Amino acid sequence: MADISRNTESKYLLNGVATNAPLEWQDVTIEAQYPDDSVQPNLTITEFDFNLESRKAINDWILGGTSGGVGIFEGMPFDLNLFNNNPLTKNFKAFIDFTNNYNDQQDDGIVSVSIIKDDSIQSFFDKLNGTTCGYLEEIGVFNQSDYITIPYVVEKKFNFFEILLSSVVLYLMIQALIESVKDTADNVGKLTDAATPIPGVGPTGPVLSTNIGAIIYAALALVLQIIYTAVLLLAIIELSITLFNTLIPPKRDHKGILLKTALTKIANHFGYQFNCPVTEYNNVTYLPSNPNLDEKAFLGFIDVTKGTQSGIPNNLDYGYFTEDLFKLAKDLPYAKMALIGNTIELRAKNDPFWLQQSQWQMPDVLINTLGYNVNELNATNLVSFGVDTSDEWTIDNYAGTAVEIKTEPISVINQRAVLLKGLDEVNFECALGTRKNNLNAIENLLKNVAGVIDNVTGVFGGGTNFRSKVTTRIGVLKQSTNWHTVPKLLYLNGGRMPVNHKQLWNADVLWRKYHNEKSFIDNNYKAQKQVFNQVSVPFGLEDFFKLSSNPYFIYKGNTAKIVNFTWTVGEDVAVIDFWVRKPYTFNLKETKIIPI
Repeated sequence: MADISRNTESKYLLNGVATNAPLEWQDVTIEAQYPDDSVQPNLTITEFDFNLESRKAINDWILGGTSGGVGIFEGMPFDLNLFNNNPLTKNFKAFIDFTNNYNDQQDDGIVSVSIIKDDSIQSFFDKLNGTTCGYLEEIGVFNQSDYITIPYVVEKKFNFFEILLSSVVLYLMIQALIESVKDTADNVGKLTDAATPIPGVGPTGPVLSTNIGAIIYAALALVLQIIYTAVLLLAIIELSITLFNTLIPPKRDHKGILLKTALTKIANHFGYQFNCPVTEYNNVTYLPSNPNLDEKAFLGFIDVTKGTQSGIPNNLDYGYFTEDLFKLAKDLPYAKMALIGNTIELRAKNDPFWLQQSQWQMPDVLINTLGYNVNELNATNLVSFGVDTSDEWTIDNYAGTAVEIKTEPISVINQRAVLLKGLDEVNFECALGTRKNNLNAIENLLKNVAGVIDNVTGVFGGGTNFRSKVTTRIGVLKQSTNWHTVPKLLYLNGGRMPVNHKQLWNADVLWRKYHNEKSFIDNNYKAQKQVFNQVSVPFGLEDFFKLSSNPYFIYKGNTAKIVNFTWTVGEDVAVIDFWVRKPYTFNLKETKIIPI
């Protein structure tokens, strides 16, 4: 702790020009909060009252909106420079926020303004607020080169009647073709017989005679049979195509976007770099919902297939607003975000990156209060993905969609006196995908029939390839309908879902790798903390420097962290709230429930 806090002085700049100090400069306070266990503070500086030249500069900025300037809807640059005789300098780059509590008291010649900090993670989220992925696509931030092609098949659940009907139809088709081929062969034989000369006796002796009528009849019969067989073959091919497309719709494509790519493009648009070492984000792809129905031809058969046309969330999806997309990316691995220099860092809370210890040391002061973070323990933790009623497979293959953790005491004297309560529910508002791992009953049936049809049509030239149509569907995304109402988060390699995708990406994986930071038992009781509030400590500019970059410190041999502090710049005291990581009970157990 520095002993020169009383020497902290300040100067002020409006739009880069030194200006007179605000009227209450001696009472300027800085409040630093670390919300959501952040390592980067949200800084709030007291509102300022300006007069004289400063008031005129502020109002001129506003009036500039009518004469070629940017006007009231762009914050005016405001710099607060803190310095002392050490020498040590801290420059706060901020903006005057004209949309929040601006008030020009004309009778008194005073203008009141609010300040927002420029280089904070909150300022980044302020920029995200109201910006949509659709707008960014419209202006070219997102384009087709950013999207991933995701092959998928539509496979509904079949009933016995459909399987029986398809079996009968296909059987009759093949039988008709076989009989037609036999009849063609018979007619070839009849024509051969008719054309064979018949031995007889003429006036001059033995002769060979032919039955022209029989030949003509046999030839016509053969021609008609060939025509019938050809027509039947064409009909079988067309009927097979229709039947296959109905019972086994064609493989088609969606457009999605790698979640990491989407976040990077958004950050870059606002002038930031983006870094996220969460390993799953190298593979997790966002598939927007699909409101597009297939176009149907005559009799209702599919004519044009339609998957998602764009990889970004559509306007009905969670994530369409860029702020929500970042919140989703933050919630999945239970992460923190910070603006470090010009880079948005998104990392899991258990990433060692956050645990670099500050150089700040807790002064030896009297602490009269002690609390515990018991309010942070919920009796039930639920981590879950969504389901989609329009895609039955998200319900039928529910395994991996959710995990529930129940915390209870080990020993109990009076069950009615147990104080554990509460639910912490995290739902990602996106569904998991289902991989097509094998052929269903109808596909196995059609695969065999398809081989016969391919062989038969191949004999006559221009053969079909129905068997391949059936077998190449393995390994892609499977949906029960072409349209789906809930976006999906898919673990992909090369646009396809690996066999073990559910082992790599599911709710329990997210709990075990990331969300168990909430556990009061896991990680050596890491989540249990002692809490100290409203502690007054000596405080100066050097202290402020250290805690602004990293709120962690060591307190009596244990990891500790500042939750918030309030510092009056003209004084040498700050009021702090902090916690210390230290177990205070071992009488807990957890039960994990994984629905299947």
